[in-house]
Amino acid sequence: MKNTELLIYMLRDIREVTLQGVNGLSKEQLFAEPLPGEFPIGAYLMHLGECDIGWYESLSGNKIPDELKNRCYYSAWFDVPAEDFNPPKSPIEPSEYIAAITEVREIVLDYISKMADEDLEITIKRKRSATVEVDIPKKWIIYHLIEHEAHTRGQMFMLIRMAGFKKKGENN
Repeated sequence: MKNTELLIYMLRDIREVTLQGVNGLSKEQLFAEPLPGEFPIGAYLMHLGECDIGWYESLSGNKIPDELKNRCYYSAWFDVPAEDFNPPKSPIEPSEYIAAITEVREIVLDYISKMADEDLEITIKRKRSATVEVDIPKKWIIYHLIEHEAHTRGQMFMLIRMAGFKKKGENN
């Protein structure tokens, strides 16, 4: 198995587990603060899309269409400055969250599927600050997407439990 194939498998697997964990939550549960002052579970889901967008653009040099960025609430909901905070105004359907982040993930996977294993060693320049640039290997960026989703998923699943959210069909 090629390294790129393994990374694609890992990205698909981690997303499948994430989506299984939120399957059955209502649009109200995805939109509500699970705890006072905490981001909604839907914001965490869209944050996964935001990360895929940002890192895909760094990896590939290509831009994601604005329409898809808007559907993911790119730089509008999760950890943005107050002046840019522009989340949805009312609950959106769970299928809308899933469709948006799945579409972005498929773009990432398609890009990786066209890479040769040697391409994983290519570095890109990324600004760490206004004056410091670092070289980051493409393989690290892909690893980071996996690691970041595992971390974010853990946060979401803990908040779901702490909030006492019951999924459709679960007993009280």
